[in-house]
Amino acid sequence: MSLASPPPRSSEAFLAHLRLFNFRNYAELNLELGPGLNVFVGENAQGKTNLLEAVATLLLTRSPRASTAAELLRWGEEEAAVDAVLVRRTLTETLALRLRRVRDPNPGGPGSPPRIARTTSCDGHPVAPRDLLGRWPVVLFWPDDLQLVKAGPDARRRLLDVLIAQLDRTAADELMRYRRVLEQRNALLRHLQTRGDEAPDQLRPFDEALVQHGASIQLARAGLVRALAPLAASAIAEISEAADELELRYAPQCGAASDDRDEVVAGLRSALAQAHAEEMARGTTVVGPHRDDLVYVLNGRPARSAASQGQQRSAVLATKIAEVRLLWTRSGRLPLLLLDDVLSELDPARRERLLMALSSPEGTPQTMVTCSEENQFGRHRAHHFLVRQGMVMPT
Repeated sequence: MSLASPPPRSSEAFLAHLRLFNFRNYAELNLELGPGLNVFVGENAQGKTNLLEAVATLLLTRSPRASTAAELLRWGEEEAAVDAVLVRRTLTETLALRLRRVRDPNPGGPGSPPRIARTTSCDGHPVAPRDLLGRWPVVLFWPDDLQLVKAGPDARRRLLDVLIAQLDRTAADELMRYRRVLEQRNALLRHLQTRGDEAPDQLRPFDEALVQHGASIQLARAGLVRALAPLAASAIAEISEAADELELRYAPQCGAASDDRDEVVAGLRSALAQAHAEEMARGTTVVGPHRDDLVYVLNGRPARSAASQGQQRSAVLATKIAEVRLLWTRSGRLPLLLLDDVLSELDPARRERLLMALSSPEGTPQTMVTCSEENQFGRHRAHHFLVRQGMVMPT
């Protein structure tokens, strides 16, 4: 059983060296990594998760954990850096992220916090953060990812959008435009609500932009889920030895998932018209792909309410394995796999089957995994590191 089935040479893509400076609890770190499985062992609050976060923040252009960039800087410091040397066959690149506090005079009024300036580069040359997306694909799993099944749709939409951003530059641009239009439209709705003004002429251009960009996003997400669903179904069958069946369904707020653009546009226009009074009353946009969902169905029943916690975790892991397979199929590149405390709450049999998948010699992606007990990996070959108080030591 393997995460993908490319020729073995594809496993040559890996993160060879990681340098951190004033990132979270790391004052300075220089770390050599190996291909295959890299295991980081340590007690809680020692910095294991921060390592994975640093890699994700660089390669995905934003932190999957922090609400603001200021949280990434070590306490009391003004600057932070993440550098990574990445290797794929004969290609070697050094990607770099710099974060710096900028204390503009009264940027947001008295008492406002300093803003964080962010710059990214490749081999010393400045690049836009968006140009890094998909360059070195990443799949990550945090304990909070259990919310993919248990909680509301925000995390599920984010999963789809992160994957889209790495696979489809055009769709990623549409996501960015949609978010900008949504922010502007919401600001206008709040303004009109305050004035008690219907002002349909002012809303019309924002409505049309919302419909066009929103239709592109719905089409991209629907296509992505159609490709992801059978891969996730296959993965959970492997993890559970065919004990569980998983179905993923994209659930647009406006109508059924469709690959007909005219149909999607018409549905969004109609829904916007019907929601006008509600939006004016609430001062916010209530229609669009920012309200869509990804539905998990396990063994024919809603996974959110019917699945055990172990089954829910297996469903999330199956989704992550499906992401790896889809990224490889679509891009020809095995992604870096970041797994934070992934083995807790898995029974020994499921843990072993997952480790077999991660350790397969046939096209295995480089994996960085954290845990509290090294013996969780048993006989599996790996590079082992001990993490203690912001220091990492090979063992």
